[in-house]
Amino acid sequence: MRAIVLALLAVAATTASAQSRPTGPDAYPQRPIRMIVDFSAGGLSDTMVRAVAPRMSETLGQPIVMDNRPGASGALAYGIVAKAVPDGHTLVTLSTGFSLNLSLVSKLPFDTNRDFVAIGLIGTTPNVLVTNPKTAKTTAELVAFVKGKPGATNAASTGIGSTPHLTLELFKRAAGIDPTHVPFNGSGPALADMIGGRMDFMFVNLPASIGHIKGGRIVALAVGSEQRTALLPDVPTMQESGFKGFRSVSWAGIGGPAGLPKPILARLSRDLIAAVDSPDVRDRISAAGGEARSTTPEQFRVFIDDEIKRWARVIKDAGVRVDG
Repeated sequence: MRAIVLALLAVAATTASAQSRPTGPDAYPQRPIRMIVDFSAGGLSDTMVRAVAPRMSETLGQPIVMDNRPGASGALAYGIVAKAVPDGHTLVTLSTGFSLNLSLVSKLPFDTNRDFVAIGLIGTTPNVLVTNPKTAKTTAELVAFVKGKPGATNAASTGIGSTPHLTLELFKRAAGIDPTHVPFNGSGPALADMIGGRMDFMFVNLPASIGHIKGGRIVALAVGSEQRTALLPDVPTMQESGFKGFRSVSWAGIGGPAGLPKPILARLSRDLIAAVDSPDVRDRISAAGGEARSTTPEQFRVFIDDEIKRWARVIKDAGVRVDG
C-alpha cells in the first residue's frame, strides 16, 4: 500500500510540474540551440554569427552551441538543416555560398526555396579589388596594365566558384580584360602570392585583406559595395571607378528549416534584430570588416533571392561549374 501511495504521489507531482511549465511558443526554447555554421571557424559567417550569439542567448535564455560544418561551399551544412525538425532548436548560418549553390551545382540534396526559412541578415562586407603596390594605384591603371600585357597577367581567387572568383569574372567582362585565373585554396595562400608578386590582382573580402591593406603590403583599388566602407574611407567603390551597377559583397545571416512555427520565427527575428542593432555587436562586426544590417525575415528572403538572380547571370555567362 505504501508503494502504491508513493507512486500515485509521484505521478501527481509530475503532472502538476508539467501543467506548470509553459507550453506553445512561450516554451521555446526548451534546450540549447544548435547553430550549424556553413564555413570554418574564423570565416565571415562564423565571425558574424558569433558576434550576435551571446546577445541572443541572453534574450532566449538558452545557450547557442556552434557546430561548424564546412564543405561544398556550405552545402554540407545546408543539407543537415534542410532535414532538421523545424522546432527552432536547429538553425543555420546562411551566407553568400547559399546564393551560389543553386547555379553552381547541378544536383543539390535540398531545395534552396522550399527547404529553408530566412530569419534575418546579420551583416555584409565588400569584396575588395587588391593588387601588389608595384602593379597599379587605381582601377584604371590596373585595367591598362592587364591590357598592355595580353596573356601575361595572373588574377588569383580563393577557389573556383567562390565569390572572389565570380567577382573576377564579372570584372573581366565589364573591363574587357582576360587575365589568367589562378584559383587557390583560400585567401591566405592567394594573398601570400599577391604580396610576393606572383599574382597581379584579385578580389577578396575585406576581413581577410584589411590587415595587409593597412600594413601597405597590398593596395586596395576599389570596393564592391554600393557605398564606401568606413574602414577604407579613401577607397572608391567599383561604381565610382567607372563600372556602373557593379556590386559584390559577402554576407551572412541566420535561417532555419522550412515549417518553423510562426511564433518561433517571430521570436527569433525579434531577438536577432535586437542583437544586430546593439552598439557592442555593431562595433564587433565593424572591427571585423563588416557592416551590421538587421532585416525582417521577409526582407532577408528578398535579399537572398536578389543575390541568387544576380550571381546566376554571372555564373551562366562565365560557364562556371563545380560538379562537372
